[in-house]
Amino acid sequence: MSFDFGIFTILAPAFVAGAIVSMAHAPLGMEVLKRGIIFLDLAVAQFAALGMIAFHVFFENHDMDPRYAAAGALAFGLSLALACALGFHMFEKKAGRYQEALIGSAFVLAASFSILLMAGDPHSGEQMADIMAGQVLWITWHDLMIYSPVFVLVAGLWIFLNNDRARLFYILFALTIPFSVNLIGVYLVFASLILPALATVKLERYGYFVGYIISIASFALGLIASYLWDVPSGPAIVMAMFSFSILFWIFKHKRFL
Repeated sequence: MSFDFGIFTILAPAFVAGAIVSMAHAPLGMEVLKRGIIFLDLAVAQFAALGMIAFHVFFENHDMDPRYAAAGALAFGLSLALACALGFHMFEKKAGRYQEALIGSAFVLAASFSILLMAGDPHSGEQMADIMAGQVLWITWHDLMIYSPVFVLVAGLWIFLNNDRARLFYILFALTIPFSVNLIGVYLVFASLILPALATVKLERYGYFVGYIISIASFALGLIASYLWDVPSGPAIVMAMFSFSILFWIFKHKRFL
């Protein structure tokens, strides 16, 4: 299939969204690995998704204006994500080695509750699929104008407030994830947080920069592959990110080959 360069007008907003989201996800993902709380990504993202699904089930179906529906779903998702993250922050020291088990349990609880909420709504399955896999290609420049300041703010605070990172981590994480889920979906949120961080783990210099490059390169390749082979863009980007991360990890550890 020949590539129509006019498609860049469609792919460009999605790629820019990936580049902006990655600004915040790259350092937050590295911090998640450092703390050893891998499931935090999925748990907070799933609670954000639960809030959005709950809003859809209880409010959105009543002929609500789409603008208010989008804002309401995001507000519900943000509220539950903040409650989830702050709850984990409160129990961080008390949970000790069981913290990861508690986080995983919270993820399963939120996922199960989401399914129960959807059981009586014939339209919720599609809503759930969009939240989990994402609808990256549907991102518009208007969406970016609304959401971009959040990711730029989080990235800026993380870089410049170096001494306060430990105290601000859970709040910044919870603030970021609902907007990320709304833009790119739960699966891609987890992938963009963890895979570049895993690829650059123990990289003494430029870890943040390399992780960011892996992420945006993955968005570019995944979006192009999605167009060329007519496959869902979210999973295509996840596969590209996995491939780039593995390749970089092999390159970094080539002395073991």
